[in-house]
Amino acid sequence: MKKTLLAVLVGLLALACNKESNTPADSFEAVFEAGGDFAAVNRSEEVIAEEQSSETLNDVAFNCTIRTLRVQDAAGGQSGFPLFNPNASVVYPGSLLQGKSLNQATPDVIAVKRAGGTISIDVVDGNIQPSFSVDEIKKSTVSTAANNIIANSTGVVPANFEFSYDFVNSKREMALKMRADFETKFTEIESSLSFSSDREYNRMLIQLNQSFYTLSFDIPTSLDQLFAPEVKPDDLARYVGPGNPATYISDVTYGRIYYMLVESTSSQTEMNARVEGSFSGLAVGGSGEVEYNQLAQLENIKIKVFAFGGESGSTIRTIGVSDLSTIVGLLAESSDITTGKPVSYVVRSVYDNQIVSVQLNTEYDVKECTPTMTVGAPPYTAHWAGLSTTFGPIGAAFTLKGTEFILVNRAGDQYMISDVGRLDGPYSIDQLGDGPCPFTSIGAACNLEGNDYEQATIMIFDETGTKYTYMLDNGRWLDIQNLSQMANGTSPFNLSGVGAMSFRTKDPLGPSTRVMFNKDGTLWTIYNNNPQGFSSPKNLNQLFSSHNFPSGMDGVGASIGFDIGDDHYYIFFDKSGRKYTIYGNVNGQGNRYIGPFSI
Repeated sequence: MKKTLLAVLVGLLALACNKESNTPADSFEAVFEAGGDFAAVNRSEEVIAEEQSSETLNDVAFNCTIRTLRVQDAAGGQSGFPLFNPNASVVYPGSLLQGKSLNQATPDVIAVKRAGGTISIDVVDGNIQPSFSVDEIKKSTVSTAANNIIANSTGVVPANFEFSYDFVNSKREMALKMRADFETKFTEIESSLSFSSDREYNRMLIQLNQSFYTLSFDIPTSLDQLFAPEVKPDDLARYVGPGNPATYISDVTYGRIYYMLVESTSSQTEMNARVEGSFSGLAVGGSGEVEYNQLAQLENIKIKVFAFGGESGSTIRTIGVSDLSTIVGLLAESSDITTGKPVSYVVRSVYDNQIVSVQLNTEYDVKECTPTMTVGAPPYTAHWAGLSTTFGPIGAAFTLKGTEFILVNRAGDQYMISDVGRLDGPYSIDQLGDGPCPFTSIGAACNLEGNDYEQATIMIFDETGTKYTYMLDNGRWLDIQNLSQMANGTSPFNLSGVGAMSFRTKDPLGPSTRVMFNKDGTLWTIYNNNPQGFSSPKNLNQLFSSHNFPSGMDGVGASIGFDIGDDHYYIFFDKSGRKYTIYGNVNGQGNRYIGPFSI
């Protein structure tokens, strides 16, 4: 009796187990449902910590705020996952991948026997075989399909360049800009784009991507089009499970990628202007030409490159080149369709064929610094503190009207407008007058009328200090003339050139005088326009009797002469463009120097 009851119980238990054994491996649908869907991707930026500090840069005191940001963004999606390893064997159209591994440098595969499929190219160029079908989707057969398609193509690559550039404060932020997980994919290129540590640099990441073509795997409409008949749900269950959905690569884009990490001690404003200038030059008429190498004008510049795809000779020739137009020209010369490498790929969910995005999470610090107003500087100039960091050193300057000054950067191609407590700009020197400036860069400038007259005539020298022109009050530029033609060729600086000028006097009846400095900033002369003539050159300690030039100043690189009330003042910038001193009647106690002050 006991044995009979035991047998019945065992039978009932077996029946119950059979009823409850409907595990996810019983059907393909159940396996994919167990893998689940991809969570919605968040995009957010949150300040999670903040710290205050004080720093000194180029003798200027700054109040700094360091914010730690927690940033969420997406990888994948329509733009695809970036690929930094052209030898990644798992990246090809139709490849099955494990969803949880998509952020890895090399994703994990789903290794089961596959059904056949069709591969096609997106380029419409008269190719008589733009698609190719294979009996089984795998690396070798897809490679055969790709080679057959490319072999029958015309070889013409559509013009498909993409340019982008961003400032980056840390490696983590740079990885985010590249849509790469910092802990995994970014490690493949980190050594090529390492940060220099010998100076305090501003850094900009420039991305130049050229797509040659895209190979696509025809989207399956049933599981029979993905898996061979002999594949069972149990075979898939080894690779798919909770938090690890099944995915496949639907599209692979081939071409070349070119990353440039530009490091410079120049200001972010100047770096941005240089890169914008390069891109603007490339865009004009599609010629790919700019007037001169913009990036080479930056201070202490370092450029590091990571590139793959394209013909190797042209890529090698770009190494060490800082002119974006030259780089793009070299890359465009070698758009051979056969040299394209896989640079990105789009992933879809097996469950519903939707394009997949995955979450990127990172934290990095962003530092923002505001200059502390220079103690002792008058209100007309106190707000210049930190300008050499945000705009760049000063290379030329002149007055307009009242207390409005024009400050030209040392590169001579941009200017700021300064008034009491206010700075506007930067602007291109081509915006100074009516039409482009006759010079590519300004070396010295002076308002011949001073700042008390409604109408102004501006004398401007080029960067060599040997040629000059005038800008009239209506903005019209006059013809360029040679310094050697002034005052019957009697300028003492005919050989060295003029490096700075400042307004001195203006007679209501016409005659005026100005102070001119040699290119080295060590000697000066007074020019009188009626009658024309130059005084004998003297050294800086002889500018004003009984007052030696301040010892903290390295010569004169720019200067301004201007009037406030009945008093005449001079501002002298040193050769570095980072310091200035003021001479005049200070506090009604007689003429003297104050400063130097840092910019």
